[in-house]
Amino acid sequence: MAERKGRQAMPRNRVPPASPASRPQGGGAVIVLGVGNILYSDEGVGVYAAHAIQRSYRCTPEVEVLDGATLGFGMIDVFCRASTLIVLDALAADAPAGSVFRLTAEQLEQLGPKVRPTAHEVDPLHLLKMAPLLATPPDLVLLGIVPANTSDMAVGLTSALADAFPRFVNAAVGELRAQGVQVEPVATLPVHEVIADLVRGVR
Repeated sequence: MAERKGRQAMPRNRVPPASPASRPQGGGAVIVLGVGNILYSDEGVGVYAAHAIQRSYRCTPEVEVLDGATLGFGMIDVFCRASTLIVLDALAADAPAGSVFRLTAEQLEQLGPKVRPTAHEVDPLHLLKMAPLLATPPDLVLLGIVPANTSDMAVGLTSALADAFPRFVNAAVGELRAQGVQVEPVATLPVHEVIADLVRGVR
């Protein structure tokens, strides 16, 4: 198996999305941010998930769903505008490929010294640490999925991640609903279609 990149976590952090009753229902922007690098196989899974949500669901109230791979340091503006930020990313962890983890900002900061180098241009964890200098930090949740391969230069997902992709997207949808957002499916797009459309530049 190729060396895994991404954020590093331990299995004990694998927890389900909180229920609506356990979350504050405040105002402000809810933003979903998919990060990663689609040139390195499973490293692009967060970007693909963001595009799948954008094209397959209707949210009320409207939610911004952004491709962080194209934003670079423009992600700083996202951190400043969001009251709730759901980050979708590949996550290096001692767990089988396709395992999904949910990490809060506090858990991410505790994992900081153990984070491995990634193919990301800008690291959301670093931006989280910078955010207090610019604005009130958002209520951040990172949904991470353990990759099988982030070392080989290839566009697309390994079979392990393609099989787990619907569960990853469903975890993000569940997180939105836990924030009080009404999420309605409007289309069913298999992951290979999401990837092909993204490569062709279809939004």
